[in-house]
Amino acid sequence: MREKITLLFLLLALALTHILGAQEYRSIDGFNNNLLQPEWGTGNSMMAYWSKPDYADGIGQAKLDMAFNKPNPREISNKIFAQSSQNIPDAIGWSDYVWVFAQFLYNDLIQVEDNPVEILENIVVPNGDAYFPPGSVITMKRARAASGTGTSVSNPRRHINRATSYLDGSAIYGFEEERAQWLRGERGKLRVSEGNFLPWNTTTGEFNSPLDPSAPYMADATSSLRKMFVTGDERANETPLLLSLHTIFVREHNRLAEQFAESHPEWSDERIYQESRKWLIALLQSIVYNEWLPTIGIRLPQYRGYHIDKNPSISNEFSVTAFKLGYSLTNSKILRLDDNGQELPQGHVRYKDAYFNPYLITLGNGVEPYLKGMGVQLQQKMDNKVVDDLRNMDLREVSGALVDLAAKTINKGRDRGLPDFNTIRRDMGLPVYRTFIELTGSADEAKKLQEVYGSLENLDPWVGMLSEKRDRNVMIGQTMAVMIERQFTDLRDGDRFYFENDPTFSSRDLNEIRNTKLQQIILRNSELTYLQKNVFISSDADDFLTGPSLEKVELNAAIYPNPTEGTAFIKVYTENDKWVQIIISNTIGQQLSSRQVQLFNGDNIIDLNMLGRTFPPGMYHVMLRHGNESNVLKVVKR
Repeated sequence: MREKITLLFLLLALALTHILGAQEYRSIDGFNNNLLQPEWGTGNSMMAYWSKPDYADGIGQAKLDMAFNKPNPREISNKIFAQSSQNIPDAIGWSDYVWVFAQFLYNDLIQVEDNPVEILENIVVPNGDAYFPPGSVITMKRARAASGTGTSVSNPRRHINRATSYLDGSAIYGFEEERAQWLRGERGKLRVSEGNFLPWNTTTGEFNSPLDPSAPYMADATSSLRKMFVTGDERANETPLLLSLHTIFVREHNRLAEQFAESHPEWSDERIYQESRKWLIALLQSIVYNEWLPTIGIRLPQYRGYHIDKNPSISNEFSVTAFKLGYSLTNSKILRLDDNGQELPQGHVRYKDAYFNPYLITLGNGVEPYLKGMGVQLQQKMDNKVVDDLRNMDLREVSGALVDLAAKTINKGRDRGLPDFNTIRRDMGLPVYRTFIELTGSADEAKKLQEVYGSLENLDPWVGMLSEKRDRNVMIGQTMAVMIERQFTDLRDGDRFYFENDPTFSSRDLNEIRNTKLQQIILRNSELTYLQKNVFISSDADDFLTGPSLEKVELNAAIYPNPTEGTAFIKVYTENDKWVQIIISNTIGQQLSSRQVQLFNGDNIIDLNMLGRTFPPGMYHVMLRHGNESNVLKVVKR
């Protein structure tokens, strides 16, 4: 009966919109996507909550320190997230495009405003810190509380998502009308500057013009920029990699607009803009659901159509943990390559030197070197390690700040009232872990977590998700995967304008959209002549994806490359799922490291880290042992 009443209301709402003039296109702020709940998923709407907020007083006091068994985030960062080498590449072959595109999606879906008057000062640099002055404070602002919340235990502090929750290209077009209008060009296009780059925040959009006081706000974590590129999301200037994707999508909109203007000269500027926007959003959605998610191992239930009762709002837990995956994957070096894959004469650039440095785009060779480099470089391994460029950023000379993105992400979870890791698993319908080694599958990692946290009950959820063991050929652990699957299912099924639900797209249109890869959008909007078909897999990853051929003999294995400079891979065959111990010893039999790794039936590829002072140049023995079975390999470190 309830379903019939809901359907009746929907039919009445659809009839009313038809009488008043049907809404043919998405609104900029997401309003009225859901005709029964028009504010669901809109910009500046309440976030969803999958877990009960966990505050010290039950209202809004964050659990920040050891008074609540919460270790200092900087100490957690130093003891767990410190990466002994600045290069621990992914063993499966995923490229930098995976994490850069994830960052683009994050900015399209999520923006939580800080409160400038609520300052957290609990991240104190400990004694013996290798990078920051002991006793100094890594400050951060609390996320602004939603108006009217945080008044009682029955009304705890909650938060607003300023961005639209819908996957609607708001990172390109904006989610507020004022920004969207500033970005508009002529004949349905978006504004660009000389060289077909994004517009600058100036009166004409060109770099040499005066600053435009009405230009939309663009963020600058260094507090050193005056002129910045302007686009739909204020964080776009963070890296040239992110800017490159923004640039490509703006160019694709304008390419579509030119096609529509040529084939439909009678169309108004508004219709050309809206049709181009609709097509670009459809292409973006298809890339997410048919290319990016499957590449990282996430496969959603089959699409069954729009569900008016599905709330697409971004959840608080997803935004602070499961979709904060990029920090682990980011390289300290940004590759700059020409069309032939050769390093530019200017060389590559460090992440810390590219951080909020948009001038690298125009002073260099445009976006092409970054688009090429992203497709070649292997991203960092998904683990609880973060490179120094993100973890030890000293910006005191430009903004007065010390930045540790790992520590700040941990603290954001506490600020936003996230419960412990196991509670989130329980709320997601997953069984809890009983021990750290059950969580990690690694005795070494379990020992570190035990020393820092003491108990699983105290484990910060983001730390737990990055520490969680993962299945073969899946980039992320179970908890993160389940959360991402749930959120992106809600985003798809709760979107009335999702491209597969849009009746204005013909079957031919849908076929074209589904078959358009990110590679094609990049190539037709840049000077590059070649990129691999799936840009999310490194073009240099074939050896990492397959490795040497192995005879099907139990625990038969090979190490490659061999000799190695410190990072290598073990390919090992097994007939049954099992755990093996990997022991590295020197030539006099001294054991240097040991860890447990789970193998699955067939060929397995395992990373072998021999970096740092523990492994000086020389020969080493690597033993794979399971019960009475073993195999010993030799590897040379240069």
